[in-house]
Amino acid sequence: MERINVLKGLPSCSKGRLSYDTNWTPTNEALEQCSTPPLLSSNLSNVLPSSSISVSEKTSYILSDDVSDSFSVSSFVSSTESDLKDEISTRSAELLEKELQASFDSTHVAIHHFETEKKRQAGERLNSRKEKFMEHSRKLKEDKNRYLQQKENERVDEFIRSVQALQIDEKKKSEEARLRQQQLEQSHKESKERAVRKVKEVEALRLRILKEEQQIKKELQHLEASCNSVKETAQKIQQIFQQCKFQSLLSPSVSEILSEMDKVLKVSQNSLGSAIENGRASDMNTKIIQDCCTLIHGLFQKAKALVHEANSKAAKEEAESQAKEEARTKAEEEKQQAARAAKEKQNQTSTSAGQTSNSSVQPKSGISKELSSCVSAAAWKEYSRLASYKSEIVKAAEPLNTDKSLKQYKFDLHKAITTPINALSDQSPSHLLDKIQRLKKLLSGQSVQVGGKQISTAKHPAAKPYCTELLAKKLVQQGLQQVSSSHSSAFPIAAVITGIWSSFPDVGDLILAQFYEQCPFLVPFYIPRTAELSDAEYFAALGYLCSQGDIEQQEKFLKRMTGIVRLYAAVVSSIPPAGQSKQHPYGLGNAWTWLSRMLNLEPRPDYTATALYEFLAVAGHALMRRYKKQFGKLLNTLVLEYVPKIERVTEKSQIGPVMRLKSFLETCIKDQKIPMPDGYLTPTLVAFL
Repeated sequence: MERINVLKGLPSCSKGRLSYDTNWTPTNEALEQCSTPPLLSSNLSNVLPSSSISVSEKTSYILSDDVSDSFSVSSFVSSTESDLKDEISTRSAELLEKELQASFDSTHVAIHHFETEKKRQAGERLNSRKEKFMEHSRKLKEDKNRYLQQKENERVDEFIRSVQALQIDEKKKSEEARLRQQQLEQSHKESKERAVRKVKEVEALRLRILKEEQQIKKELQHLEASCNSVKETAQKIQQIFQQCKFQSLLSPSVSEILSEMDKVLKVSQNSLGSAIENGRASDMNTKIIQDCCTLIHGLFQKAKALVHEANSKAAKEEAESQAKEEARTKAEEEKQQAARAAKEKQNQTSTSAGQTSNSSVQPKSGISKELSSCVSAAAWKEYSRLASYKSEIVKAAEPLNTDKSLKQYKFDLHKAITTPINALSDQSPSHLLDKIQRLKKLLSGQSVQVGGKQISTAKHPAAKPYCTELLAKKLVQQGLQQVSSSHSSAFPIAAVITGIWSSFPDVGDLILAQFYEQCPFLVPFYIPRTAELSDAEYFAALGYLCSQGDIEQQEKFLKRMTGIVRLYAAVVSSIPPAGQSKQHPYGLGNAWTWLSRMLNLEPRPDYTATALYEFLAVAGHALMRRYKKQFGKLLNTLVLEYVPKIERVTEKSQIGPVMRLKSFLETCIKDQKIPMPDGYLTPTLVAFL
């Protein structure tokens, strides 16, 4: 360690600061300078005696020793200063004494100057070294303080960070605890809500099951009541025939009616038994019972007509026999006037023949005197023909209703018809065309996809009659259900009707029969009230919905009739789909015929005004375009002559439909046009069908 300090101190001593030429070569000039004696000064006062050399050497030795022994700044400075001062002061006194006594040569003077200069330089170097050491000490102290302050700051910062981390950790734990508490509370709340909801669901399920059981019970009771009604009607039919006093005059068709009655009664009993066995009344059971009610009611009407016909024949025969008896009695009493009696007898014979001929004319006309004010002869004939045709179709489809082995097949056919009809809408022409093609395919005997199965009407003879009757019924019911609430839907449904009617005229006849059955005002036919009919039977014949003696309200009935009249008007005024026959299967000529027949009948309150308004609102624009001035004259006749007739038979409380019709007609006459109805399919749209 001491040797290292000496090595470090050597560069700071006087000789260590000398420069040496390592490549020096001896020259003459250098040899002369070394060998030539030094120059002597004439002033010897500043020259120290020779003894001063030892002082200088000692001083140098002290300095070198101090530097080599210890390189400490503070010890070196203090020892050096004190020694120098003492030595200098002592030597100075001695020199002053010796200078006066001694004489020196020039060499000693030069050495003295050299030593003085060296002392001065040593002092300067010492002071500089002292300042450097002091500055270095100060810097070390500052660095130490700075380092300590930095460490203190780092320690404080680390402490603060640890405290903050603890605070954050504590806050995080508190937040997690709070969240866990909230989650626990939320979980408890949700569990409570689920429990409450579960209790409510169970209660709702119990109530729903109870309600369904009550509904099933009610449906079974209604089904049983309908079945009993069929049975009672069958008993009435038997009583009518049994109570008829003129059995011999009854038509041979009585046996057919009784046979049909037995079949209907048997089907209704089987349907009721099936419903009771299954524990609920299915839609099929309900439909079968409804059809049985309709059929038995028709048989009852036929039975009454046959009995009435027999009574009429008996009354006629009795009247003829009485007339003959009176004639015979009169002939016997007036024997004296033979010629006159013979003449009278001849007159009576001719009168009887005239009566017979008149009686034979009436059935040919197809309408009685009482019906002439309710329906025209041509309309009655058409109405009767369509009703008979519908009965034949229903009878042809009967095997599907009675044969239980065909129950699934019947269900598939029912689905094949109802699915496309229920999906009818005016979203696009391609949509309507798809439904038309699907129904045509089914009616033509081809297979169609239904519920993953291929269904065809060719599998059973009763399939096509069943499908045609169901299709006609469902299409007309769209007027009662959909068109009555959305008037614009009449024309898309009418497009489907005309598209099918053009290819299958028999389906068109069934559709027309359904129109007449659901709304007799489309014949037009104002069904008369007879003594044999009860209120429910009479209103049901008009088209009202009757259930267990309750008759549908007038407003609801008129709203349904609005839908079916609008659908009928849309059919007669619509354009046939593209690809069909250019001839409309039931075009505008029938609209003109219907209006003419309406004007030839006496109006009825509510019905007449409502039917005329709805019909003209839909088909009026097409009639105006086709018949022009002729139709304008018809409108004038309506306003000037027929509307006043309606007003005379209408009470003030029911005047609303009349005023609406009158205002509509006056506006049309004033503007010389009838606005196009909502949803009308223009020729451009029809071209895509």
